[in-house]
Amino acid sequence: MKHWSRGIAPFVILLFTIHSMVAQVSVTNERWEREPGFVYPESSEPYTPKPFKPRQYVVYRTIDDIVVDGKFDESSWENAEWTDNHVHIVFEGYKNPNLNTRTKMVWDDEKIYFAGFLEEPNIYARFIKNDTFICYESDFEIFIDVDGDARDYVEIEFNALGTFWDVMYAKELDKGALPKSFSWIPNSEPWDVQGMRLAVRTDGTVNYPLDKDEGWYYECSIPWSSLQELSLRGDQLNQNGASMRVNFSRVQYNIKEDWPIEDWSSVKGVDWLWSPMLTYRAHVIETFGRVIMSEKTVIQTKDWGLENAFPFIDPPKGQKKPKVGSMKKIKGGSYAIGPDDEDPSGASPRGEVTVEDFYIDCYEVTISEYAKFLNAGGYDDYYWEDMADPTWCGIIKKGEGAYTVVPGKEFYPVCLIKIEGAKAYAKWAGKRLPTEYEWEIAARGSQERLYPWGDEVPDITRANFDYHIGHTVPVGSYPMGKTTEGVYDMAGNVNEMIDKKWEEYPWGKKREDFTQALKNPLCRGGAWTSPNNFLKATYRDVVKHHYMAPFVGFRCARDTK
Repeated sequence: MKHWSRGIAPFVILLFTIHSMVAQVSVTNERWEREPGFVYPESSEPYTPKPFKPRQYVVYRTIDDIVVDGKFDESSWENAEWTDNHVHIVFEGYKNPNLNTRTKMVWDDEKIYFAGFLEEPNIYARFIKNDTFICYESDFEIFIDVDGDARDYVEIEFNALGTFWDVMYAKELDKGALPKSFSWIPNSEPWDVQGMRLAVRTDGTVNYPLDKDEGWYYECSIPWSSLQELSLRGDQLNQNGASMRVNFSRVQYNIKEDWPIEDWSSVKGVDWLWSPMLTYRAHVIETFGRVIMSEKTVIQTKDWGLENAFPFIDPPKGQKKPKVGSMKKIKGGSYAIGPDDEDPSGASPRGEVTVEDFYIDCYEVTISEYAKFLNAGGYDDYYWEDMADPTWCGIIKKGEGAYTVVPGKEFYPVCLIKIEGAKAYAKWAGKRLPTEYEWEIAARGSQERLYPWGDEVPDITRANFDYHIGHTVPVGSYPMGKTTEGVYDMAGNVNEMIDKKWEEYPWGKKREDFTQALKNPLCRGGAWTSPNNFLKATYRDVVKHHYMAPFVGFRCARDTK
């Protein structure tokens, strides 16, 4: 057993970040291996999507003192429940893990505690230096965002030897965050999780592949005071009903079972998470699980109010049939852009731009419109088989250039597409994608609205967001959320791609010390998965995935001439 303690706190975030940034960039075929025999259902009746929300876990209070030693022999641990097993990082249809990975959590006034087990018949680990890329071999990772706002979140990675790395991100990695504790990057400040303790215990031999091991255990404690420093809202974390966004990731690499081990290169690599990300990326904060504190102890009856927190609501009904493809003319002139007050880097301050008159779609591009594009012939490369999933999308491929739409899904926004598909559709339709400035001008108008409808805080009468419904809804379902000019759904439902990569505004603060992550397209408006701060018309988001996601779509624009 190996035990580590740092008075400086360096264990909460780094490892997850690196894995997401590096290990997930090269997505190999085995990472996309399908569950044997899985097929998406087809229906001749109107289909009702299945609601989805991140996994939840209610954390109960301890009943005795916890000693972080990897043994789990306290009564508190004996009575705490395990989380659900990890699943494939994306969603249903991809091959689920063949090994168990579970975690327990408890808390007291001073700390939150994590304890987990990773089933592993062949335990191996070779990294012995802390604060290095642990995710280059099999590891376990903890992500914590105390406010759930994609700001000041942490990542902790460690292996079966107890070697660990912790990192803190001021904003999401894909938006050019300069992580703290990246010692090899200029200007990356040192950072530690003060007072964190970690213990790892193995049940089997390490680095001896000729026998069968049971697995390895970890136990970790983090002081509330260290986490409280990361809260921008300042809400007390260690109180009844407080919640955080948390996820657990297992990076699983297999190596050749030779003895002695001379070749440490991976022959297979997969990513298993507690709460699925809905895309192949670990830095998608809005898909992290919800961890909720209960004042009750682990031996009292369950707190059913918290166990059933964040219920779904029914989607809006009775809206008029949208005039898909219709557009609104936006008058040109000088307009304010920004500030994005969710970006702490100084990259997105307030500025002013001048644009020509332009048209923008009244609605997000729908599934039926995209199917017409695919049926025009020659566009099969812009279809992905997961678009057949009737919950996320609902386009069925019958053959080359032959596609049908799942009944009832015609007016839902298309998703699970890449920027190349969006641009190809726009060209086919005689349009283009909007520029970033055009999108924000259409959403804010000359009044400089904070949200498309005005300055009122988002609620369920104006937008589809934060898993209230658990899936997309037909475009135009929120007339109270439309702009003054008559443009719908510019907040929530699906993020809308912009034909531009994330970068600083021309008048913003530029930085060249950490730009590796700035490679994905911009997107705007938030989605059905997004917390309300993502719905601001000034919020600059980015496509946080390497392939497609069920919360990203697009709308089109065109010139007036």
